[in-house]
Formats: sequence, structure tokens, C-alpha cells
Amino acid sequence: MNRIYAEKKGNVKFGFAKIKILIAVFGLIICVGYLGVINISAVKGYEIRKVEKEIEDLRKENKKLQIEAAELNSSYNIENEAQNLNMVKAEDVVYISESGQAVAIRE
Repeated sequence: MNRIYAEKKGNVKFGFAKIKILIAVFGLIICVGYLGVINISAVKGYEIRKVEKEIEDLRKENKKLQIEAAELNSSYNIENEAQNLNMVKAEDVVYISESGQAVAIRE
């Protein structure tokens, strides 16, 4: 009887050891998974900051280009470029109104 009781007692110890090992493995898996999720979140955060910085840089460049376009389209700049290209102002402007008459003759 003592031998049967000793065998059962040994199996119980072995059963508790299995449970302890399973709990330790499960805890290790949870820790590794948690670290993986944290790492992925950190990488995504870095990428988001990088894209936000690119957006901000593009906004600044866009403002600079808008200012430059406004300067180039100013009447002073256009008149100055016209003089540099040896253009002259039109003196007498004649406007042609539509009269319904033929302008060209087919031959």
C-alpha cells in the first residue's frame, strides 16, 4: 500500500512540474509577443514622425513657391521682362468687330 501511495505521490509531483513548466513557457510566449508588439508600435511611430516631417517640409516649400510665383506674375516684373526682350507698347489698338462678312475667299 505504501508503494502505491508513493507512486501516486510521485506522479502528483511530476504533474505539478508539468504545470509549472507550461506556465513558464506560456509566460515566456506572452513576453516575447508583448515585446514584438511594442517594437512594431515603435517602428510605426518613427515612420509617422518621418512622414509628418516630410509633409511639413513640403508645406514650407509650397509657400516659398507661391511667393515666388506671385513675384514673377507681378506687373512690375512683367514690364521689366518686356523691356529686356525689346518689346514696345502698342500705340493704336484697333479692334475688329464681327460683321458677318467673309474674311477669306475660297478659290
